[in-house]
Amino acid sequence: MTPRFFKTVTLLACALCSTMALAEPPTLVGRVSLVQGQVGIRSDVGDGAGAAQLNWPVTSHNQITTGRGARTEIRIGSSAIRLDADSSLEVSELDDDSLHLYLNHGSASVRIVNPGVLPGFVLSTPNGRIRLQQPGRLRVDAERASTVLTVFDGVALADDRGSQLIVRAGKRAEIGDDDVRTGVALRDSFDDWAQLRDQLDERSTSARYVTREMTGYEALDQNGVWRDDAEYGPLWLPSAVGAGWAPYRDGSWTWIAPWGWTWVDNAPWGYAPFHYGRWVQVDQRWAWAPGRQVGRPVWAPALVGWVGGAGWSQNFAGRGGQRVLPAQGWYPLAPRDAFVPGYRLSQDHLQRINRDARPDGRGDGRGDGGRRDGRGEQARNGLTVVPHAQFGQRGTIAVRNAPQAEVPPLALRNAPAAAPSAPQGAGRDRDGRAERDGQPDRFDRDAVQRNRQPRPELNFVPAPAFRPPLMNPAITSGQPQAPAPSPSPFSRRDGRPGFDDGDRRQQQAPVQGAVMSAPTVPSAPAAAPAPAAAPPQFGRPGGRPAFEGGTLGQSAPGAAP
Repeated sequence: MTPRFFKTVTLLACALCSTMALAEPPTLVGRVSLVQGQVGIRSDVGDGAGAAQLNWPVTSHNQITTGRGARTEIRIGSSAIRLDADSSLEVSELDDDSLHLYLNHGSASVRIVNPGVLPGFVLSTPNGRIRLQQPGRLRVDAERASTVLTVFDGVALADDRGSQLIVRAGKRAEIGDDDVRTGVALRDSFDDWAQLRDQLDERSTSARYVTREMTGYEALDQNGVWRDDAEYGPLWLPSAVGAGWAPYRDGSWTWIAPWGWTWVDNAPWGYAPFHYGRWVQVDQRWAWAPGRQVGRPVWAPALVGWVGGAGWSQNFAGRGGQRVLPAQGWYPLAPRDAFVPGYRLSQDHLQRINRDARPDGRGDGRGDGGRRDGRGEQARNGLTVVPHAQFGQRGTIAVRNAPQAEVPPLALRNAPAAAPSAPQGAGRDRDGRAERDGQPDRFDRDAVQRNRQPRPELNFVPAPAFRPPLMNPAITSGQPQAPAPSPSPFSRRDGRPGFDDGDRRQQQAPVQGAVMSAPTVPSAPAAAPAPAAAPPQFGRPGGRPAFEGGTLGQSAPGAAP
């Protein structure tokens, strides 16, 4: 055999390994954690946009838009991304190593506290790319002809046509087509709101029991209590569930490629307990057991066991009386039950997601009749059963509105363990999308710009010296409380039409996922007359930035502070 043959075989083997690696979906998925006003989300390239729903999973190729007076928040582990009104953001790439965002237009606030996220983080705009070099919080305002970067904490790096500009905490840089303007950080009600939510996170009680890299952990604080259990470790018990409630019963199923059938819960806290850990019954109450935390947890579309199928029929009550229909059921997995994914998952990730399962567990809840969770022989506690035909069409299955069947113990004993198949029209995968169905590989950003309403021009005003906020306050016992309001160390954008409380921010819509008891941060008190501001700093003629390779935040001789 010739060396050329060996080279060809080696290349084919490498290509095969790369394909197998790409076939495994990410173990990191975000969450729509707050919806205020008209917020839309497009789940994939080529799909139609719909109204954003609380707890909707966020992953690559998602596009989020906000209407007039609207706001939204996306959580990805310990990172938070917030959009102000009249904004459009693409999640270009989200996986275990990358967080790539593209702000088409509008205002976005990004907070990253985990240094491990920084190497893979990029926020792009029509004018440049922005990275964080240190954990912190920044704001980006993007228009077709300019990008304004404001750094409240940390250090950011802006890249404009190959020229790099370092922006430190308390500074702002406006990058246009032909110039760069610099100044001190400015602040408005959007920044107040973002900082208040950050402060609530810093006092999270749930962070003592689970890692902050578990998406949705912050929503547990106001909606339940924690307790330690000798057998299961930390347990979280929801506080506002009615009689007959069971996990995975108040919500909907939707097909999200490449994971398959994915649960979207209706509860404001309903993300982490349905994509991580297990559920168990202790003292006749449902409790969520996150398990032992080792590194970043592995996300799952739904930790349930499936029963039924086209060949398993049950009685369903309806307006026309009882009907016997093929049935599909599911139940929450217990701590000893193994999760069996319907998608490719590496052995390492599978072991992490099933670290507390029995070695012979098959995810069907059988055996181990003496366990405290009550899952005796053939038991599947919390079983929910709907007609099998509900899973036949692509779309959202609202379980609350679907007929449900009461299954006798004998029928349950003989029920086959089978997950529903993919619905019609759900054959697309993320790999090879353009070749498979002719859909583009990214959103039409030019169309987004053409169809949007014009935004008021941004007028900057000088601000006093920056004082960085306290980033790590002590965690107190009990339920987290909102911090006492204090005067803002930043000036307001009083001269910016459309950005103040008296303009488009006045119309406030009901908020999904908001902390209702959080106080409103008051406006900053009137400041003493400020000295005359130095003229703005512009770039060199010809569009070359004046700070090529420089640092914004360290005053140069003769430069304005």
